[in-house]
Amino acid sequence: MSNYFNRELSWMEFNYRVLNEAKTESVPLLERLLFLGITSTNFDEFFMVRVATTIRAMRDNLKPSVAQISYFDVLNGINEKAHEMCKEQYRILNRDILPALKKEGLEFVKEFDEAELQYLNQVYEQEIFSVLTPLRVDTNKSIHNFVNLQMYLAVTLDKKSTEEVEREFAVIPMPSSLKRLWELPGVTGKKRKFVFLEDLVRMFAERLFPGFRVVESSCFRLTKDADLAVDEDDDTNLLTAMEELIVQRGQSFPIRLEIDTQSEDIRERLKALFQINSAGVYMVDGPVNLKGLMEICFRSGYDHLHYDTRKPKFPRDLKQGENIFEAVSQRDILMHHPYESFDPVLELLNQAVDDPDVLSIKMTLYRTSGSKSPVADALLRAARNGKQVTALVELKARFDEQQNIRWATQLEKVGATVIYGLAQLKVHCKFLMVTRREKSGVRRYVHLGTGNYNEKTATLYTDMGFMTSRDELTYEAALFFNSITGYSDLPQMDYIFMAPTTMKPKFLQLVNRETKIAENGGKGAIRAQFNSLSDPDMIEALYKASQAGVKISLNIRGICMLKPGLEGLSDNITVVSVIGRYLEHSRIYYFSNGGKEEMYLASADWMTRNLNRRVELMFPVFENKHKERIKHILDTMLGDNRKAHVLQQDGTYTKRNRGKNNAQDLFYKEAVEASKEDISEGLKVRRKPE
Repeated sequence: MSNYFNRELSWMEFNYRVLNEAKTESVPLLERLLFLGITSTNFDEFFMVRVATTIRAMRDNLKPSVAQISYFDVLNGINEKAHEMCKEQYRILNRDILPALKKEGLEFVKEFDEAELQYLNQVYEQEIFSVLTPLRVDTNKSIHNFVNLQMYLAVTLDKKSTEEVEREFAVIPMPSSLKRLWELPGVTGKKRKFVFLEDLVRMFAERLFPGFRVVESSCFRLTKDADLAVDEDDDTNLLTAMEELIVQRGQSFPIRLEIDTQSEDIRERLKALFQINSAGVYMVDGPVNLKGLMEICFRSGYDHLHYDTRKPKFPRDLKQGENIFEAVSQRDILMHHPYESFDPVLELLNQAVDDPDVLSIKMTLYRTSGSKSPVADALLRAARNGKQVTALVELKARFDEQQNIRWATQLEKVGATVIYGLAQLKVHCKFLMVTRREKSGVRRYVHLGTGNYNEKTATLYTDMGFMTSRDELTYEAALFFNSITGYSDLPQMDYIFMAPTTMKPKFLQLVNRETKIAENGGKGAIRAQFNSLSDPDMIEALYKASQAGVKISLNIRGICMLKPGLEGLSDNITVVSVIGRYLEHSRIYYFSNGGKEEMYLASADWMTRNLNRRVELMFPVFENKHKERIKHILDTMLGDNRKAHVLQQDGTYTKRNRGKNNAQDLFYKEAVEASKEDISEGLKVRRKPE
């Protein structure tokens, strides 16, 4: 029997914990609907990447992973759990959420009175008809013409003027340029009625096929393999290679078919067309793609169906009205997002753009907030202002490739130096360095973090941010950046540790030190919070530490391949997973070190891909007040008894829900208490510090 859980099946348990929030009655109604959409979005990426990888591994007869489960059995396990969860999603939707929404005045309808039909007819003729393009489908139809994750309406047709039995088959793509939900007018009070685009098209589908009668129709969506590898042997052509990869992704083969249950004939036709077996067909009892329902969550007038509003507060390490350069020159700044605002990071960047004493800005970009990213925009302005701007833009950030290509191209056009990632490695670290000329000489200001430079997700994800001008850290930060942009061996560094070179050995050394302390009669202890645990070397080191008596407490949001609580192997290891209104994204690591505590923040999880195949950074926390705060964060998360789920020996999770300790609620209350003024006051910018 293996000492490891399977990675993919562990992920399935994570998504079930997310789904659990959708059926938790204490969660506000529209937030429950959002969680339904999130589970669907999670599944989309899971199928595109992990299921596709599993299918290819099975076809290539690869050996099982350390979990010692064949890929055939893994795929069967995925299919079984995924079908079960799909049914549960729609049970929650139809049994709980839709009836409750109707009581609140929000209704999705398929039957209409005469006035409503007249309105929908007008909408169809004026706004929808001309955008639709029906496509004939026959045995020669290329499956590559079907777009990944796009909605389609499939129809079977009879010729009106003949008695021939042979039926024609066609599909109608649902254009992404059209909104998914259409609101009916004339509803009184707070009541609102909505029609799905596919249902509206279904009503008038015959108008697209003059001379034919629509016999049956079904809405469907395909999920395609998106885990395609780029040829990185020559990184000088990485931009072109990534552009080609985006095209190839659209031509990959389908691995999942979601379809409503109205027509067995259409279902069988599509299965044959896409060569998908029954296990890959997901028949849904309601609208295909629950993500589309999330649109309703952002309509005004229903605040009472959401979480209470929580505005990020002013970071406790900063003073109102204080210049950001002055603050960071005097002390390290630790920020806990989203309880504390991400604005100081943007302010550091924006002040650097306009400050004439700033000489250079160096930064890594992995995921930004999209086409209007204030971070990327600031870099553009800095380059136009004559600053030396160097941006390492990771083109291989999955599903953000196209956006990052656009930013990289724009930065180059205004004179910035752009590095298109590194061959064979993803640059996943979060790094910003501003170099500034001051009276005492040139000084470096550095921001490092656990999350992306994305001001939108900074209000939704929990992360740690750290700003410093401390020489020992900023010097090594400069060495690090130069090593990934130029030709140099990574120099010896004492404070900052980098994957794929020094980070994993450092983690193993820290775990092994706790093991030796326990073996020598001391009290070893490890506490950590991160997203996923799948690296066999780290797991084995933790097992050895547990056997020596080290107390190990882990808060792991997602995948965990380690089996806790097994006699003689992992008796001293507990694993919890906190799922709440914010996505837990911080990477925090604590080692007791015989009383000389050490704490680190990092961009990396304990996954093989992070430790061996990505460029990541880990850095220490120095100041005692910050160490105490980090310990408090870890202890509070591990002690959560409202949103925490405890990992069992069989791989399932049991939710703690009998107490009052909601860690995320507590952190926000603490941020409110620590902030004397609302963040709307902002930092009072002075262009040039005195």
